[in-house]
Amino acid sequence: LRKLRMSSDQRRSFPPDFVSADTLAYRLDCSRSTIDAYVRQGRLPPPYQIGSLIRWDFAVVRAFIEASLGDTTVENGI
Repeated sequence: LRKLRMSSDQRRSFPPDFVSADTLAYRLDCSRSTIDAYVRQGRLPPPYQIGSLIRWDFAVVRAFIEASLGDTTVENGI
């Protein structure tokens, strides 16, 4: 069997379930240092270690944020 590898410029048709700190920062539109700070402050859940990888389950992150925010949505996007 031959393993297929995606080149770095190939795009996935779906977002990954488990994301790196850089990808999480991108998905939350913030800096990597904000991710680190929010984890230390308990504002984001800690990551999982999968072998040598440190990853967040994005579904868990989304649920964590939604549960901690309650009803704090901003009207009219402002």
